[in-house]
Amino acid sequence: MPALDETVPGGERPMAEGRRVTTIVGALRDAVAHAPGRTAVTCGDQTLTYAEFGRAADVLAARLAAAGARGGTVALAMPNSPRMAVAIFAVWAAGGRVACLNPGYTPAELTPLLRASAPALVLTDAAAEAPGPHDAATELGLTILPVTDQDLRPDGGSTPEAVSDPAPGDRAALLFTGGTTGLPKGVEYTHEALLSTVEGAELCWPTRLDEEIWLNVAPMFHIWGLAIGFLHPVYARGGLVMVPRFVPATVVQELERHRATMFSGGPAAVYGGVLSVPALADVDLSALRVCQGGGSAISADLQERWRATTGLSIHEAYGMTELAPIACNPPDAPPRPGSVGLPTPGVEIQIVDLTGHEPLPTGMTGEIRVRAPHMLRHYLGLDGAPIEALTDGWFHTGDMGRFDEDGYLHIVDRKKDMIIVGGFNVYPREIDDVLLAHPAVAESATVGVPDDRKGERPVAFVAAGPDAPLDSAELTEHCARHLAAYKQPVRIIAVPQLPRTPANKIDRIALRRHPALAPGARPSTS
Repeated sequence: MPALDETVPGGERPMAEGRRVTTIVGALRDAVAHAPGRTAVTCGDQTLTYAEFGRAADVLAARLAAAGARGGTVALAMPNSPRMAVAIFAVWAAGGRVACLNPGYTPAELTPLLRASAPALVLTDAAAEAPGPHDAATELGLTILPVTDQDLRPDGGSTPEAVSDPAPGDRAALLFTGGTTGLPKGVEYTHEALLSTVEGAELCWPTRLDEEIWLNVAPMFHIWGLAIGFLHPVYARGGLVMVPRFVPATVVQELERHRATMFSGGPAAVYGGVLSVPALADVDLSALRVCQGGGSAISADLQERWRATTGLSIHEAYGMTELAPIACNPPDAPPRPGSVGLPTPGVEIQIVDLTGHEPLPTGMTGEIRVRAPHMLRHYLGLDGAPIEALTDGWFHTGDMGRFDEDGYLHIVDRKKDMIIVGGFNVYPREIDDVLLAHPAVAESATVGVPDDRKGERPVAFVAAGPDAPLDSAELTEHCARHLAAYKQPVRIIAVPQLPRTPANKIDRIALRRHPALAPGARPSTS
């Protein structure tokens, strides 16, 4: 299939004239050298220039190297903050690998991840209140090092020599998959692979070197928050505004206050939340020029409402922890409705059948499989052992999709989420799109439930929009008008909000365990 830019050979990325970096640490060195006084990170009333950022990372790196970080893994269980930003680069400058963990996890959730990553140190945020990281690390007898505001502005004097900046082939990061359909698995990144991910983001959402200001809300322990929301600004020598917790009104305020040009919004829930802020229509967003989307489907209705309010489109891309980005909508054209765009340079995509893995013709739905030089080679299991991830050199994404006649990729649904009703394949996303088109529905997620006669039946969970009460009978009639009988949900269950994973994706495991689906619960439409 045609790539986003067929003039770019696979694996080669465009860069500014005379500018060559081989790792993201090299990109930080480049920013310190060429833009030392520029504000690199802003979070509330805290700011760091690139010169301050670079020095803080080097001073902390010397401490980490002395504590045994070189050649080992350092776990980071920290919320988004300038302290986390400095800690990540400090680990790399000390010659270590970062294992990014969710600081909001309980000790029971963190313990197996810490065992799998086997860190020499655990970095926590001295200002964070969550006890999980400290308790889990203490239970395992691991060395804990809190990162404080003092680490952002170390005492004066000469900057100590870090061990050495990493080489492209050195280990950079260990990220854990979200675990929405099973136990988490580790995905390992080299510095070369991580830089390729950032350079892929640059192709999807081209930037102006030295001019952009990002606003990011995504957690940096997730690939979107790490690569798209944090490292891409460093690569572009731009500024980053952090909003540690997603509060829609705060996001709107900070977009205007800092005259952000790039919004790393990500999933649909973030854009929907921002649209719910009454003040959005009155703020000045004239500086904003790029809205990045990914992580969940951007519906046609959401796209239109965002465009009507801001005058901008959400440019959606497709990727995952195992490989990102895989495809994106071309930046110089309006996004194609329902599509995640064209394959990015260096990434091959095939649509294959589910049995023999044979490539399917254009227009037919099958499983999406991908391969690229920087994709994962294997997973890291919770027992620390590698788990095979490829089949015949391809990574099977578990997503169902199709190519249209112009080579644009359309995601139909997750293979594991597909519902088989009396032998017919039913894709939850199709049902959700129909429900989301109803003005009273703000969120929708459909799951399959066992059925003695049909094998499975779809059940939809919906959350209402502001000041829009849900009428179950009306929603049932709405589905009947737009869906074949076997696709229509047998129940539509209203909930205050849909459960979400730490990566802000809908938690379908939690939905399948919802009390309304327990044996003996009332089976009629709710």
